[in-house]
Amino acid sequence: VGVILANVGFALLGPAGEQASIAATVGIGLGLPDGTGTPLVSVAIAVLVAGTVYLDIGRDRAGAQRRFLLAMGGLVAFSAGGSQVGLAIGPLVPIFGDVDVPLWALLVGGGLGLLAGSWTGAPRMIKAIAQDYASMGPRRSIAALIPSFAIAQAAVAFGIPVSFNEIIVSAIVGAGYAAGDAGVSRSKMGYTVLAWVASLVGSLVLGFGVYSAVRLVF
Repeated sequence: VGVILANVGFALLGPAGEQASIAATVGIGLGLPDGTGTPLVSVAIAVLVAGTVYLDIGRDRAGAQRRFLLAMGGLVAFSAGGSQVGLAIGPLVPIFGDVDVPLWALLVGGGLGLLAGSWTGAPRMIKAIAQDYASMGPRRSIAALIPSFAIAQAAVAFGIPVSFNEIIVSAIVGAGYAAGDAGVSRSKMGYTVLAWVASLVGSLVLGFGVYSAVRLVF
């Protein structure tokens, strides 16, 4: 987790139109050689994170689990924001690029839309994720959140628009099976997979149909 976090690209750390990671920025600031600075800083951050978690567990195991879960939940939400906002504003960039609307303004608008949407659909989705697919405990939650964070960040780094919903649900079900089939709902998972397939096919068909209709009108 520490290595991934150290190498997440941030627009604020890089030059105009580019991104830079914490590891790369710190490496340059310390005057480390190119090619070795980023790996060294990444390892240092990973050791720092691991040491902090280890010491916290030694003082209060139950409290450390809660704090680590809270931190992982924030990181997963951060990853979801990077993925979902990109998907939402991606179709707008070619349009607003012609009228010189900066990318940061689109990002702010997408972020505000994501925040507003969380107040409408989030409570129902929280219940579904927390209860409907598998019985979740602290260890199973950690086992589901870490791969979700890693896979989502890898997809963002490579510019691959993956479905974050599929990532988190699959990780939860996998953690449930690893814990001895801990309340895993096979019927719920089956309906969800069917919904994923139906949404893929439906989006393709509707996208084709709507574009054909718009072309006739405009």
